[in-house]
Amino acid sequence: MPLSSNLKRKIFMYMALAGLVPLLALSFQNHYFGKKAIEKLEIEHLNYSLKSRMLWLLEWTRHSKKEFFRLGSTIASKDERISQEHLTTLSFAVEGLFKGHSKYKSLTVYDHNWLIVRQFNEETESEIPPPSADFKRKFNNADLLLMDKQYQSASGDTILPLGQTVLNRNGHPLVHIIAEMNTTQSLKRILSDTSDLDTSGKMYLATADGVLLYHTAPAAYEDTPPRLGTVAADLLQKPYWSLKKRKDSKGVAVFSVAAPIPETDWILIVELDKMHAMQEFEKYLSIGGGTALGILLVILVLSWRTARSVADPLDEFSRVALHISAGNHQERLPDFKDRYLNDVGEAFNSMLDTLEENKKSMIQTISLSSVGKLSSSIVHEMRNPLSSVKINLQALARKVKNDPAYAEMAAIALTQVKRLESMFSDLLHFSKPIQLQPEDTSFQHLAEEAQEILSQKAADKVISLEIVNNLGNTSLKLDKKHIVLALINLVDNAIQWSPPDSIVQILGDQSPDEKGFTITVKDRGPGLRADQMNNLFQPFYSTREKGTGLGLANVKKIVEFHGGSVFAANNPDGGAQFSMVFKGRQS
Repeated sequence: MPLSSNLKRKIFMYMALAGLVPLLALSFQNHYFGKKAIEKLEIEHLNYSLKSRMLWLLEWTRHSKKEFFRLGSTIASKDERISQEHLTTLSFAVEGLFKGHSKYKSLTVYDHNWLIVRQFNEETESEIPPPSADFKRKFNNADLLLMDKQYQSASGDTILPLGQTVLNRNGHPLVHIIAEMNTTQSLKRILSDTSDLDTSGKMYLATADGVLLYHTAPAAYEDTPPRLGTVAADLLQKPYWSLKKRKDSKGVAVFSVAAPIPETDWILIVELDKMHAMQEFEKYLSIGGGTALGILLVILVLSWRTARSVADPLDEFSRVALHISAGNHQERLPDFKDRYLNDVGEAFNSMLDTLEENKKSMIQTISLSSVGKLSSSIVHEMRNPLSSVKINLQALARKVKNDPAYAEMAAIALTQVKRLESMFSDLLHFSKPIQLQPEDTSFQHLAEEAQEILSQKAADKVISLEIVNNLGNTSLKLDKKHIVLALINLVDNAIQWSPPDSIVQILGDQSPDEKGFTITVKDRGPGLRADQMNNLFQPFYSTREKGTGLGLANVKKIVEFHGGSVFAANNPDGGAQFSMVFKGRQS
């Protein structure tokens, strides 16, 4: 899209920015609040999943504690010595424990000196590791279920050592019971199902110091066994139940929510792949991006079209103005598609036409003024010799009145002298500047005065002069002398062109817009040809053999000095009509 002017480029840029800025702001707002809405939804989603697991986990923890303490109660009321019967009862209790909802790898009973009393091992081929010194130092309170550090078995399961002290009747330690719980298998039924999350959902169970007890892998990693390790510290930090955005060990962006498990020092963590969580949002974001791109293209196209529709006409105005200033005065604006611009263009062209007409009129006025000055001087110089010639011819005509041949020649000469006098008189009137002296008059008065002056001439041709007054007694502000002179010229022409026994009408009418008036003279003559109408009011142009060509020119001059205009046309009923149109309203 070539930009033909700086104005077009600026309009295009400003309009494009005016459309682009709100579009970007709206896109940013939708993106920001859309992400916030997704995050809020994911908080609710993860919190719901977390709460449901916590209820199951809390119930499992309480049940495990009850089972373990029930095991200690089988020997808690006995004496300091443990008999074979007691061990048999303990064996049945351990067997029930191993078949319960929690999975145990082994159970060992130690006396108060930490000597093995009895061992139960689910995996006979593996050895049971002895308790650590730190773990032994915790066995001072029989009311607590003690936990040691986790370790990983050969099968990859996480093993959690649990311990309890059983007191005798005197409140002294009788035995120490230490069991190895397989937390991987025990918690699998509770935490392994992540169907309420999407395929990327994970769950972690860790101690408060970050040691991993259990975790689920997403479907894509379900063949990968859990590994014993630690959980990232930021997962364990408060505030709980709030959404955290982080990257996992593989560098994948995730959402996570953590909460503590009551009655234990464990923390349960639910985690979701951020990409999966935002998948639907990204889908709609792509659609929104496509829509925004489409809107942007529409904005650019509309901006360009608007810039072109505004700048191109101005460029055309500039081009025409430069051509006119270079001397090509006939240059005009073309038609525009836009109605308003076309109206402006027509007004501009009309202004140029008016200026051109005014220029021609000015040149003509200057020329006529020069001609007038010269004519006035010539007329004054020639009138005296012409008067002398006229007197001498009249004297000669009297002398030869009895000689028919010479008498006719003298009459012809006198006629031509009178014609020259009439021409000099018209030329003198045309050359003199008009000094208007407006006064209140009426159409009826003007028409009657012209009618009176030309009544004899009309009677000689048996022509009726008819006045049609549609203006009534309306007062008109005009230079009466000059308007009567112009009206006499028009009526005289009408009489000369009208056939005998016809009518010449003098009409006074109100203009259609009611802001002026018109005086029209109609005859019943042969009418006007098209080539005549363009030259009728030009000086020295005459359609009569003996005409001076200054009568209608004087009419035009008088009317235009009054701010009006004069027109010639053919009468629909036959003949010609001349109209003097005055813009000024009656006074």
